[in-house]
Amino acid sequence: MARIYCLSTVDLDRVFEIDHLPAHDEKIFASAFHEGAGGQGVFVARALAALGAPVTFIGSVGDDLTGAALIAELEAVPGLAVDISRFPGVPTGTCAILVDRSGEKAIVLAPIHGDLVTRLGDNLSVAPGDVVTANFFDPATIQRLFGRVRREGGRSIIDIEITGIDLFSWEAAFATAASADFVCVNQTTLAAWCAREGREGALVDRAEAFARALSGERAASGHPTGGVCVTLGAGGVFVFGGGATAHVPALPVKPVNTTGAGDTFLAGLAYGLVRGEPLVDAARFATQVAADFLGHGAVDRRRLGV
Repeated sequence: MARIYCLSTVDLDRVFEIDHLPAHDEKIFASAFHEGAGGQGVFVARALAALGAPVTFIGSVGDDLTGAALIAELEAVPGLAVDISRFPGVPTGTCAILVDRSGEKAIVLAPIHGDLVTRLGDNLSVAPGDVVTANFFDPATIQRLFGRVRREGGRSIIDIEITGIDLFSWEAAFATAASADFVCVNQTTLAAWCAREGREGALVDRAEAFARALSGERAASGHPTGGVCVTLGAGGVFVFGGGATAHVPALPVKPVNTTGAGDTFLAGLAYGLVRGEPLVDAARFATQVAADFLGHGAVDRRRLGV
């Protein structure tokens, strides 16, 4: 099986379990608290390691004690290879995550030093068939990296969320999507695009319009292969690739914690693709992986029959 490389910063996730998400000026006590390694690529890599995939996490931290502890934590994950750079004089990223009793979340990200993102993947080299995943952390860095991956015969998956779009712009998001083989966006990003474009109508129809817009940008760039997945929460996943469309329904599940669910979907998608599955089948498997994570808080290959 080809290797999957997952890129992102490594953050210290400080997770507060609470009864409900607080209202304005409300002070509440957490029922539980824990902290550990987080970051988009970390969740993807952990899920892939749990599935038994050949996976390498490529990340970045500062040279502080927090960074050293997070590296040690990830090096201890069974089946996961790590390549994490430490940058002197730079603090490791951190975020606060509030999780209510229904599993819904709110996330606050601390400002991050530019070196942690602009130098990610500098030394990455892939073999033909390998897959590289990344979130929308820096447009120029990702576009340069994905161009090199394509020249070396690999494939790329980008996960674009509204937080990155607010930081870098819609134009940068579409240009970065055009550099990738596969694009994942979620329902929140879809809603923001629909508001921007004045789109209304059924959820699946709006998802198709967004997917076609992203695919049209990629075709105009001379890179029309691959496809787009729009995750819709309880509405399932809309898949567009090769001119064909499909709607994969969600599986019924009571969430334990939604933090990392989208990243786990991306892991399942990458796993399906390196197994040689068509995009729709890979998305269907990714839906099963995400449901397993949502319902149990971790991925188990035995439950998934892998």
